[in-house]
Amino acid sequence: MRNKRLIVLLSVVTALVLIIVTCGATFLVRSVDAYSYYGDVVIDGRNYDSLVIEAAGIKKNSSMFFLDETAVKNRVEDAYPNIRVVNVERKFPDRVSINYVVYENSFQYKNGDRYYQCYASGRIGGSSDGKMSGYFTLKPRAATFTARGDYFQNADGPDRKTVDAFIRFMYTKGLNDRQINERIDFVDLTREGYVYIRTTAGCSIELAGGLSEFNDLMARGWNIFVDTNPDSPVTSRVSGLIKAWISRADGGAGTVKSSYVKVGAEIGRNEDGTIKYYSDASYYAENYMPEFKSGGASV
Repeated sequence: MRNKRLIVLLSVVTALVLIIVTCGATFLVRSVDAYSYYGDVVIDGRNYDSLVIEAAGIKKNSSMFFLDETAVKNRVEDAYPNIRVVNVERKFPDRVSINYVVYENSFQYKNGDRYYQCYASGRIGGSSDGKMSGYFTLKPRAATFTARGDYFQNADGPDRKTVDAFIRFMYTKGLNDRQINERIDFVDLTREGYVYIRTTAGCSIELAGGLSEFNDLMARGWNIFVDTNPDSPVTSRVSGLIKAWISRADGGAGTVKSSYVKVGAEIGRNEDGTIKYYSDASYYAENYMPEFKSGGASV
């Protein structure tokens, strides 16, 4: 009886070993392909499919079972800060597919004496002595990083969350990164609880509220701004200030309120009793540049 059990046990072990050996020989990486979520990507003459495959470093004839998806993702993203790997998919018996997204130039910010250019993902792609064209300027409230490939702030950074919400909102309006940069001059986050957006047309949008309210506020401000043609940076409002805020007068969740004032409109009285007229430069200096309280500062 004991010998029978031993024979059965050895048979099972032998069968398992044969299965493992067979699978090991069968499920080897024979093919690696890469594809962009948005279709073929060729930027500056480079086809990113081949670049991603090369950076992934997946060896042919290696085991499909021991593929480290996280390591593949890190190798690709370390090599190219403008790429995010969406997933690494094992397609048995012998194929690996890498799905990725390529981000374009988006914004830049100043840290010390240099400007740092970022992709729409928030990762730093380079730096320069002065402002570069093709980016909108960000004026952050919190500290920023400077190393190429790093995100400009940690994931919980307040400015990073706001910038991400802003870019995603603009995408919902059918604008790509280039078109966003054609329309936006700078975004100022230095005043706590406010987002100040200066468009290239000259009109400004000021949002007063928290991150959870951002989309509702931005939708109201952008609709007043009226940019209906995604192929042209020409807009209907070329100056003045659009404000959007949350009114909680009724004690409930609050409702979005808005206003628009044009340049030269009468907005009150100065300290000396003379009529005060609205000026983009003066408003910005008084509310976002406390060192220039006299107004009329250049922005």
